Amino acid sequence: MEICKATIDFEDSKITFEGPAEFVHEQVRKFADLQRGETRTGSASTADHSPQGLTEKQFLSEKKPRGHHEIVTVLGFFLHENGTEEFSEEDIRRAYLRSDVRPPKHVSQALRDAKNNFDYIETGSKRGLYRLSGHGDRVVRFDLPRAAG
Repeated sequence: MEICKATIDFEDSKITFEGPAEFVHEQVRKFADLQRGETRTGSASTADHSPQGLTEKQFLSEKKPRGHHEIVTVLGFFLHENGTEEFSEEDIRRAYLRSDVRPPKHVSQALRDAKNNFDYIETGSKRGLYRLSGHGDRVVRFDLPRAAG
C-alpha cells in the first residue's frame, strides 16, 4: 500500500494528511472544493437525513430549529456527521457564522441549555468540549423539522 502525505494551508492553519493515497487525495479534493465554495451533493442526503453535501445554512434551513438550544443541536449534528465527534463553543460559534445566523451573546449558555434542559448535548472528553447525545441525534434525524400543527 502506497503511503502519501499532503499539507494544505487552510485559512490560518496548516493541515497535514498522511495515509493511503486514496484517503489523502479525497481529503485534498474536499478542501479544494471548500476553497472554490462547492459542496458535493447526493441523493443520500435526503434518504438518510444526513447533511452530507449540504452547507450549515442549507441544513439549518431544512431542519427549521426553534430556539438556540435546537440550533446548537442541529449544528452539533452537522459537525458530527462531517467528522467532528466533539466540538467546542468556538466550533459552534463559527458554524453559526457560516450559517449566516446571528449567534447568541453567550453560546456557552445555549450549549448548557441544550445539555441540561433538553439532553441534546453531552459533556465531551475534556472540559469545554461537547458531543451530540443519542437523544439529540434522534431529534435532529427524525423529529426535525416539526410537523405544522
